[in-house]
Amino acid sequence: MLRRALWLSGGIFWFVYVLAPLALILAGSFGEKWFGTLFPTGFTLRWYADLFSKTMYVRAMGMSLLVACLTVGINAVVGICSVYAVSVLGKKWLRRVFEFVILLPIAIPPVVMGLGLIQGFNWPSFSLVGTWQLLLGAHLVYTLPFMLRPLMANMDMLNWNILEEAGTSLGASPFFLASRVLVPNLVPGLLSGAIMTFAMSLGEFQLAVMVTGSASQTYPVVLYQAFYVSTGFACAATTLLVLFSILSLGAVIFLGRLFGTRSAGMAV
Repeated sequence: MLRRALWLSGGIFWFVYVLAPLALILAGSFGEKWFGTLFPTGFTLRWYADLFSKTMYVRAMGMSLLVACLTVGINAVVGICSVYAVSVLGKKWLRRVFEFVILLPIAIPPVVMGLGLIQGFNWPSFSLVGTWQLLLGAHLVYTLPFMLRPLMANMDMLNWNILEEAGTSLGASPFFLASRVLVPNLVPGLLSGAIMTFAMSLGEFQLAVMVTGSASQTYPVVLYQAFYVSTGFACAATTLLVLFSILSLGAVIFLGRLFGTRSAGMAV
């Protein structure tokens, strides 16, 4: 009886702490007015219509999607090369370096990374601060561990040395082994890493607000600014971002079921 009461209390606490704010944001996105009250008043779809009609927000979403897609593509190439090198060389120190890189998002806060990028790429004769190129570089460093972990988990299950020796003994070229054997076998980890990287890049705020300018602002940055202009519009923009996150999570779960329970752990 006590255990059931504890579970019920935990569920209520979880709803209040996590789900209730999301429910209020969803309600606010359809509310006509929301000022000084717990719940919004009225009903309107105007905020969603404005979201897809205002140039600034459409451009910001396009910038976020561009940077997220480029981040996924570049990190996929870097990740495959990295896990191949770690697996083939078999050096303990290299594996330790690899594990250290995976822990970087936890060890180094985005604010510290952003300050370092500003100091490192802001010279009197040449500056990348405020450009989308610097934002892309920041996202590449920040999201790389989310690509490396599922790829490495996938690579550890392959017994790649045996596959490579078998392919070489049959006369396969290095390019053939990479394109027709290595990459197809890494598809489960690659897809999981790509979805996680895309979701992290799309929703990243701290780095974006520090290194971007007016012409390279991403969706989370203009979303933050929208809260000072219109609450209903900001709630609609936030709901869209949450929807992207839920779809990404659902895609990871689907991939886990598609490739089996062992692949499901790659995204963790």
